[in-house]
Amino acid sequence: MFPSIAWNLISLEVLMTIALVGLIIVDILSPKKTEGNLIGIFSLIALFGLIGFWLTQHDLSGSTFGGMFIMDSLAWFFKGLFLITMVFVFLMTEQFFKLSGKRSNAFYFLLWLALLGMCLIASSADFLLLFIAIEILTISLYVMTAYLKSDKHSIEAGMKYLILGSLASGFFLYGVSFLYGITHSVRFDVIQGFVSTHPMTPMMLFSLVLIFSAVGFKIAAVPFHMWVPDVYQGAPTPVTALLAVGSKAAGFVILIRLFFGVFSAWHVEWSLVLAGLAAITMTYGNLVAMFQTNIKRLLGYSSIAHAGYLLMGVTAGSILGASAINFYLLGYLFTNLAAFLVIILFSIATKSDAIEDYAGLSRRSGILACTLLLALVSLAGMPPLAGFFGKFALLMATIKSEFLWLALVAAVNIVISLYYYLMIVKRIYVDAPINTSPIIVSLPMRLALGVAMAGIIGIGIFQGPFLDAAMTAIQGMHF
Repeated sequence: MFPSIAWNLISLEVLMTIALVGLIIVDILSPKKTEGNLIGIFSLIALFGLIGFWLTQHDLSGSTFGGMFIMDSLAWFFKGLFLITMVFVFLMTEQFFKLSGKRSNAFYFLLWLALLGMCLIASSADFLLLFIAIEILTISLYVMTAYLKSDKHSIEAGMKYLILGSLASGFFLYGVSFLYGITHSVRFDVIQGFVSTHPMTPMMLFSLVLIFSAVGFKIAAVPFHMWVPDVYQGAPTPVTALLAVGSKAAGFVILIRLFFGVFSAWHVEWSLVLAGLAAITMTYGNLVAMFQTNIKRLLGYSSIAHAGYLLMGVTAGSILGASAINFYLLGYLFTNLAAFLVIILFSIATKSDAIEDYAGLSRRSGILACTLLLALVSLAGMPPLAGFFGKFALLMATIKSEFLWLALVAAVNIVISLYYYLMIVKRIYVDAPINTSPIIVSLPMRLALGVAMAGIIGIGIFQGPFLDAAMTAIQGMHF
């Protein structure tokens, strides 16, 4: 039993819960044949209200629930990232279900649960709360992945994600149980104190391997990546976007808490292993992506490669490396979501995710072609876009940590990735279109595409404020 609860620290999560309950009540009370998407509209209104409230919390700091829940600059930074991600995902969801004629209210409720889980992950300072938060996020993703009950690919993706995700959860609990047996606590601060005064033992190493295996599943690092291509292809596109951006960011905020805080005293012991995993992950993702014919599978393997790039920041083990991860994820948010906005609008118009069908897209929709162009060249790391400076920051952090060989591997991989990204650009602008009918883009989606493009260009050109925000998030981290 906790003596007191600092409600101001958990106010954002409380408001999310109230919004979710309110939307469920609206759904129950509204007529089943209600015209329009009331839940989607109310969800967006509530989400923008939460973003406004989040902006007022930038100076909030402290812990509650006996130290299990923490609010610091790192949690604030990632909660903002999750909220922005969900705005785009809600817009994608509205478009995805618009033409199907099906009620999608349950899908919106699951998205709210996923958002709540991600925000709890960002503020977890205890392995018990962290496990609960991960399960809230992951279980909602299981259901959303298999949401299209009439689509065999969606069902297959949901089953694979469920089976492998359950295995990862087992690894996590097993690792935490060993950790508790050694340190007699699941609190991050207590474990950090133990680590700073004790050498790494084989049992502790075994515990860390199990925990990292579970988190590696979340970020799609090799060899925990097997689920990615099938799930990315089979899941509804809004879910794929959430997996690529939100779920991956949630995984990396866990790694930042653990490897830059709790286990930072053992940096020498784990850095070389992480460097090897980073090299293998980025190389595997880029090489396999070259042979894909489905754009969602291609972005799935691309996501694996980007997990490898981000692991370079974890390998560095420095404030510069951690801030580079934050900055990279911020640019990755707008870049990846821009790509998925185009994919969902294109797939609605053509009923296809095949890369060959993107031929001549520039002659069918200028705004879709331009958005996808910016997203792809940013993912490839070409200046002056967000992706270039994100990779540059990670490379600098890696080099300064004396992992020059890893930086060289990353540089080679960036060159390899240019092939398959520019291959799609060629199809869009050079190849003749298979179908010449124009693709109509609604005004709200044009605005969303414009915001995504502005984020890609703005973060690339005006890096200063975003780098400062990324650095402040790390410097104000409590663990």
